[in-house]
This record gives sequence, C-alpha cells and structure tokens, in this order.
Amino acid sequence: MFNLSDTICAICTPKGTGAIAAIRISGSDSWNIARKIFFPSSSFNHMHAIHGHIKDNEKIIDEVVLLPYKSPKSFTLEDTIEIFCHGGLQVTSQILDICLKAGARQAKNGEFTFRAFINGRIDLTEAEAINELISADNEKAVYVASEILSGSLKKKIIQFREKLFELITQIESSIEFPMDVPDTGRDKIVLNLQNIKNEINNLIESSKEGQILRDGIKISIIGPPNAGKSSLLNQLLESDRAIVSEEPGTTRDTIEEKIIIDGWPIVLIDTAGIREKKSISNSEKTGIERSKQAIQKSDIVLAIFDIVNDDHKNRTFTAFLENKSRIIIGNKIDLLNGKLIDKNKYDVLISAKNGTNIDKLKKIILEKIDFPPSPSCLLSPIHINQRQKELLIQCNFALENSISLANKSLSEDLISDELKNAVSKLDEISGRAVSDAVIQNIFAKFCIGK
Repeated sequence: MFNLSDTICAICTPKGTGAIAAIRISGSDSWNIARKIFFPSSSFNHMHAIHGHIKDNEKIIDEVVLLPYKSPKSFTLEDTIEIFCHGGLQVTSQILDICLKAGARQAKNGEFTFRAFINGRIDLTEAEAINELISADNEKAVYVASEILSGSLKKKIIQFREKLFELITQIESSIEFPMDVPDTGRDKIVLNLQNIKNEINNLIESSKEGQILRDGIKISIIGPPNAGKSSLLNQLLESDRAIVSEEPGTTRDTIEEKIIIDGWPIVLIDTAGIREKKSISNSEKTGIERSKQAIQKSDIVLAIFDIVNDDHKNRTFTAFLENKSRIIIGNKIDLLNGKLIDKNKYDVLISAKNGTNIDKLKKIILEKIDFPPSPSCLLSPIHINQRQKELLIQCNFALENSISLANKSLSEDLISDELKNAVSKLDEISGRAVSDAVIQNIFAKFCIGK
C-alpha cells in the first residue's frame, strides 16, 4: 500500500493563491534532499528555522523559510523538512517538482498521517480524528474531532482492553494453576463484564449525535407547487440558490444545501412540489418521486402551505409524513390583506418572500433537534464514528456471550475465548490489529498533503 522506505513530499496547503504555502518532506533522506535544493547550504538543527532560497540549476525559484525536524521529534517520527514559500500555484508546483527531482516521491493521500500511525505516534482513532477535524464545517464538529485527537477515545479503548485482559489472565490462571490461584468467582466476573458493557453502550449511544455533527441534520422542505418552498430555501440560506417562479413544477429535482443554525449543521433539501394530477410531465413525476424519497431520509420535514389559497387542504402527500418530525408552515402572510385564517393549523406563519418570522421558524427547528443547545452541553465528550460503532457493537456482543456462559456455569475456556474476541474488536478500533483494506479505505479519504 505505502512504501515506508521512500522519502515522500507534498504540498500541504490548499491549491490557490495565498500569502504562504507549505511543502513537507518526510523520510530518511529528507535532510539530504533539502541540502540539494536550499541555499545557502548550512548545518540543519532540529526546530531551528532557516531563511534562504530554493534554487533549480542555480536559478532562484523563491525566498523561503525552511524548518527541519529530527527523528523522532516530528509528526511522522521521521526526519522531516517543512518549506514555507510564497503561496502561488506556479511557485509551489515548481518547488514540489524540484523536490521530486532531488529524490523524493510524491506522497499519496494521507501518507504522512499513515506514517505517524504506523510509527506509533498516533493510533487509528486519532488518525481518523485528524481527517474529521480538517473536514469539520461547524464548531461542534471541531470540538468532537479535537476531543478524540487529544486521545480521549484512545484512552477509553486502552482501559477496556486492560480490564478485559485482567479478566482473561485471572480466568486462564485459575485453569492452569487451580491449586495456586484463587477462583475469581463467576458472580464477580459477570459484574465486571456488565460494567464494561455498560460503559461501551454509553459510547455507542453517542454515535447518533456524532453522526449528526459530521453529516448534518437532514431537513426536507415539502409542499404543493407554488407554496413557497424555493423562496423559503433562499431565506434560510440567505441567498438566491433556488429559482423562484409562479409557474408550477419549476423545481424538478431536489436541491441540497448546508447551513449552520446555532452551531448545528443542517442539510436543507428543496423538493419538487407534490401533486397527483394526471396532466404533469414525466420529468415532474420523476421529481415528485425523488421528493418522496427525500422525505423518508429526512430527520425533520418542513411542510409549507399557501395560506391565501388555503392549500393546507391538499393532503396528497401527508401519508409520507407518518412518524416524521415535522413543522407545519403557513406561507404568504404578506398577501392576506385582512383575510381570516385558522392559525391553529400551523406551527408558524411566515412570509418566505419578505423573510417575516424566519427567525421564529429557526427557533422551532432548534426545538425539534433533540440535542443540547451548546457544545459544552453535548451528551458525551466522545463521539464515535460509524466504523467504531460497529466494532463496539460486536465487542459488546462478545461480552454478552461471555456473561451468558458465566451465568450458565459453562467452561472457563469458552468464556476466555469470547473475551479474546471482544479484545480483537477493540484492537481493530485502535489499529493494533486491522486489515490492509480497512487501512486503505481510511487513509484514502485524506487529502494528499496530510
């Protein structure tokens, strides 16, 4: 997958024009490569920045600052060089090419973080947290990723592992040396396993909150044609993302956009107007079917109606809202002109055109989100991802089997085997024992410079 004997390099900063860009070189030959391209040639000292120039065949390419790291005191635990140059597309590309000509290899996706992992600086949970921190698009997701990057989940997994190994040692010692090692007692084993299982369950429960912080809360905007769905989307986005027209069926496909409301990531889905008339086109029918699919995948549904035309009576799609968290919205209050309406039909009355009561709608949306209002109130400081959740579920299944065997007074060997199975799942989470396919899948999600 990765050749660890190579010295690798990559541009670490995003493509584009900026004040400064960074290029990283890591591997046993990194300092020698730097000496070939950096002038004036001088002795390198760990963490001592040097000012100079990058040259290509005696031609000055850029004025730079070079920062050397001596193994093992670097991110990858290898000899490392970081070059800070001017942030232009061309100049960074040229410096990278010069590094490659001097003997480095272009790094692959996530290869620097992979080396930090494989060399023992971080475990797999911390490696995943690095990518999640880079990808975070809201402050709560930053808190979640930073917490795991600080080692909180790693410490938990180590604690679980140590407790299980202690039980395995006690059980196997009592089998091998029954006269010398006192029997732990099955009741005590069951109690200890139940405590571990409960702690793991708490982590599993945190996964839903973590998934929302990473992926966003999906909210569909639905309603009859011309009810104001696209206008509402534009108001919530505070931009003209969707086309607004008086012609029914303008929105033929679902439109997804992400916003942040009070720190919570929200994925808004504008859908095609749902109606059941025979005179609609095939493309509109397709759009309606996709709208129904979007409703099923949504966490919350905003059902919007034109109160002037009282199209709340249009119930053609209400069957799709069963068991869905929903907000009933009455739109076009700016056009009422004194007309009396039944306000009890709606959770909120708005004008999607003028923005009236949009803030009130946002507050209702936050009330529908069944989580705390601020990062400091999160249900758990540790939020596991889907991979970790699935492995913890398998770990708990093995613990449940162990508890069942102990309660039935079955062989200690069988109990020990189940506990070892539980430990193997923990090792997959931390990366102590994990397949190359899983490793490749995780690091393929990284950018090249990280």
